[in-house]
Amino acid sequence: MTKIRLVVSILFALSLVPASSQTIDVDALSKFSPAVMRQAFDVCRYVKLTPEQQVKLAGEIEKADDFFVQAAKKNDGVLPTAAQSRLVKMKEKMISSILDKEQQEQYWRGVYGAEAQAEGAAIANTLQKKYDLTDQNWKFINVSFYKIALEERVIKKMMADQPKKAAKKIEELRDYYIKSIEEKGGIRVDPKKMKVTVVREFDPNGLIKE
Repeated sequence: MTKIRLVVSILFALSLVPASSQTIDVDALSKFSPAVMRQAFDVCRYVKLTPEQQVKLAGEIEKADDFFVQAAKKNDGVLPTAAQSRLVKMKEKMISSILDKEQQEQYWRGVYGAEAQAEGAAIANTLQKKYDLTDQNWKFINVSFYKIALEERVIKKMMADQPKKAAKKIEELRDYYIKSIEEKGGIRVDPKKMKVTVVREFDPNGLIKE
């Protein structure tokens, strides 16, 4: 069972990798330093940007780097907490001002992907061990809670100025994916109590292709 679960986990992880890796436009960014190009790549690895967007991004990265150097010089090589917070805000501002809404969502999904995957697997592993679930149901739980964890982070990031609307959207999201586990695997999951209830026998022939 452990070997089967490991294979499923690996296949799931591979499914998260983009079909074609993103890259930077080396020619468009040729006037920038290698350090700036590397930081631009850290964004472009998750989302495809036009050459124009990449140049704007690199320009903002240069400004952030200059701020970092000046702040460190003023404080004998130490970066104060206030300066660290300013750098975080500068990066978030460059993302929100240069990328469109769809690009921003894709970028944050890339940033939070590994963290969300670990959270989904942890819940699935705990419930499988506690209730001796099949590997198939482990997969349903893993995928659903990965998606919940991922989209919850993206929603909070994208709707930071609308906490009530964000909370409602997250609740609807959680309900949808938790119900999908029951529809596919015949088990009802209560994530608050970490409880699983079998509501019907699992029928592999009843699965709906997504």
